[in-house]
Amino acid sequence: MEERKYRVIIAEDEKLIAKNIAKHIEAENPCFKVCGIYSNGEDALNAIKQQPPDVVFTDISMPVMSGLELASKIHHTMNNVKCVIITGYADFQYAKEALHYGVRDYLLKPVDKEELHRVLKELELSLTDIYAGVKAGNDQEASLSPEEIVKLVKEYVQNNYSGDLDLNTIAQNLGFSSSYLTKVFNRVDGITPSKYIRNYRMGIAKQLMNDKGMTLQQIAAAVGYNDPFHFSRSFKQTFGMNPTEYRESLNR
Repeated sequence: MEERKYRVIIAEDEKLIAKNIAKHIEAENPCFKVCGIYSNGEDALNAIKQQPPDVVFTDISMPVMSGLELASKIHHTMNNVKCVIITGYADFQYAKEALHYGVRDYLLKPVDKEELHRVLKELELSLTDIYAGVKAGNDQEASLSPEEIVKLVKEYVQNNYSGDLDLNTIAQNLGFSSSYLTKVFNRVDGITPSKYIRNYRMGIAKQLMNDKGMTLQQIAAAVGYNDPFHFSRSFKQTFGMNPTEYRESLNR
């Protein structure tokens, strides 16, 4: 049986360092294949959107879009893609901040082979578990219609929107692969499950705005957002105004 190759993208603006990391990744663990190297976060993000890899290794300091911003965008839109930060000592504080964006791990430059081996092994075990779950869910996928699957996802979101909820969590709890759920949801409803989660949460938040006794921070927490800035940005993306502006509009 052929060994699975997990796809890796590297975002690093120093070409020699990027090529060296790519070489060591494939040498340290044959389960991983580097399928793209990009010199800035924006180019990497475009490639990730077109064909999502399993893992992204990204430097923090890059032109156009930093690795921190790249990690944040991956976390909020494609959180089934695992992220590893590569950083120098000068950016070490940012590396710790990146852990809030679902970053799997970080590596200090120059990359130590033993540390790289450890990170790759942990990634391999995690990805193996995920793909095993996908295989186990295939029978269930085949036994339900797309509409029934979408209904299950919506019910799960409606029952769990106030907690730590993302596409991977839903997929694991319902026994499907996240990629399959995305495909089915898009086909039936015309949007991704992640966008449905956001829209549902924002709908509840909009209702809660009428409760003058609740602060915006309390409303954000009530719909599963621990970061008020992320909540405000999501609210504006959904309704075209931030939560403060919307609440003020209620008093006019």
